[in-house]
Amino acid sequence: MLTCSGQGDQRQPRAQAGPLGFLLVFALVIAATTLIVALGSGAIGGTQETLDEERAEKAMTQLDSQAALVALGNSQVQRVDLSSGRANSYDVEADAGRMTLSYTNQTNGNETTIFSERMGRIRYQTDNGDTIAYQGGGVWRSDGNGNAVMVSPPEFHYRDATLTLPLVTVGSSGTIGDRAVISNAQTTRYFPNGTKNSAYSNPLENARVEVSVTSEYYRAWGEYFKTRTDGAVEYDHPENKVTLALVTPLENTKVTSATASLSASGTFKINGAAGNLCGPDIYTNSYNSDGTDEGYCEQQSNGDTSEKGDLVYGGDVDISGGSGGGSGGDILGDVTSGGKVYVGNGGGSPDISGNISHTDGCDNCEGNTKIKGDVDQISGIDKAPAINGIIQTQVNETEQNNDNDDDGVPITDETVSYTSDTAELPAGSYYLQDITVGNKDTLTLDTTGGDIYLGVQENVALESNATIEVVGDGTASVYVLGDGGNENQLSMDSNSNITNAGDDAPQFRMFGQEDFSAQIGDGGGGSKGLAKYVGVIFAPPGTSGSGTVTLDKGTIYGGVLTGTTTIAKGNGGSIHYDRALRTQQVLTQSDAITRVTYIHASTNEIQVEDG
Repeated sequence: MLTCSGQGDQRQPRAQAGPLGFLLVFALVIAATTLIVALGSGAIGGTQETLDEERAEKAMTQLDSQAALVALGNSQVQRVDLSSGRANSYDVEADAGRMTLSYTNQTNGNETTIFSERMGRIRYQTDNGDTIAYQGGGVWRSDGNGNAVMVSPPEFHYRDATLTLPLVTVGSSGTIGDRAVISNAQTTRYFPNGTKNSAYSNPLENARVEVSVTSEYYRAWGEYFKTRTDGAVEYDHPENKVTLALVTPLENTKVTSATASLSASGTFKINGAAGNLCGPDIYTNSYNSDGTDEGYCEQQSNGDTSEKGDLVYGGDVDISGGSGGGSGGDILGDVTSGGKVYVGNGGGSPDISGNISHTDGCDNCEGNTKIKGDVDQISGIDKAPAINGIIQTQVNETEQNNDNDDDGVPITDETVSYTSDTAELPAGSYYLQDITVGNKDTLTLDTTGGDIYLGVQENVALESNATIEVVGDGTASVYVLGDGGNENQLSMDSNSNITNAGDDAPQFRMFGQEDFSAQIGDGGGGSKGLAKYVGVIFAPPGTSGSGTVTLDKGTIYGGVLTGTTTIAKGNGGSIHYDRALRTQQVLTQSDAITRVTYIHASTNEIQVEDG
């Protein structure tokens, strides 16, 4: 009995193994099936979302194409299918985003807004939070976190210095479903348009054009601007804004005569003798620093100086008060005046080796043996605009971004600091309240490592025996704003020097606004006390400027473009033109800023309704 009972106990567990195994297998099948269904549902859902977004992008691109037909006048009404396969609708918002087109007159700094318009948009929001939108004639995609890409380009075209901007705006609001009706609302032509503004005409001159876009998709707009124009693109991230800068080519930026005004009001007058540091007393002549280490005095002693020390002024030229005594003529060059020319006839009056061209007459010219060339009447001279806006921009940029704090740079509180009567600035960009070089001090501008740019808020002053010297092969450019209330934006006392090796005028360039005033020499001392300026003074007065350059025992090696130039009584001075300037664009622009000469701009409003 016990034996039988024991055998029965051993068979019972084996009898239960079958049902338990089946249950285990069944549970695994159920779990696997559940997992597969769950994963499959996610994959199907993800695929559905992807297809939904692709369909929405295609629908928006189609809308873009048909909206362009309506906006640009090729059709009055268009209907477009927006079906995405989902229940999501499209939002139409008239107030979303803004584009502003403006330009700044670089001669006077005045800014004009051509238009500033709300762009509006048509937006589709996906289930994962992305948005796909039609705005400004283009299609954009955003993830809602500031990241945006362009799907289809906007109506913005730049080619061969021509900007064509037919901005498409959405002027309605609401929601639309699977179909939309697009109709033309109105088109406004802004540029060129002399009716709106007489200045809205092509070609542009001396203008900085800016296109600004404020939008959720501003980053993508910026990338598009970079791709299509290579222009200067700046982002204002807190404002969701991007700005593209385009500029017109600068004109009349060469200095082709010893001294010029190129304005109707600019005059030239000689009241005293010609003071020179070497050689005979000559008011104007020329030399050439290109390809030689010899300065003016060496070239003069070798007989390498020549004529072409021309005078070109929009107003009167009065040389009757000068003194003669030069070799071959005291004015070695032509005299051109948009006004009247006054010539002396006495034994001490200066000779003119070249021709005289005048608009309003030439006093004491007939039969005058002092005039070696011809005397002709002309209709006028070319004008050069003021560069006020450029000066303001350059000074502002150096104030905001400069190398003042670099190691070893002797600038403290925006002022040059001198050690043992010397200071040296290496290649770079610097902002200074003023430049003052004290008695017997020397400021060295070392361009060995590259060019130097100086933005000066107030003025440049050299006391007696002070020197600014340029070394190296680069150029030094000084932009003087003249905000300090000083009588002169440039003043040089006796025996002061702005100089370099070989009297290389293109190496030093001083730029000023229309009222820039310079005094070279202080009238004291003998002939050896003359102040010496080697370089260019480029400060055209425009139409109404009052700029002046006065030589009062001073001499210039290079060239001058200003308003009125006067050689003062006594040993006044002279101007020796550097012919190396003939091939130089004295005032240049950054190659990073794209040029624009023509604008064709309009706004084209469309209405979008549920169809």
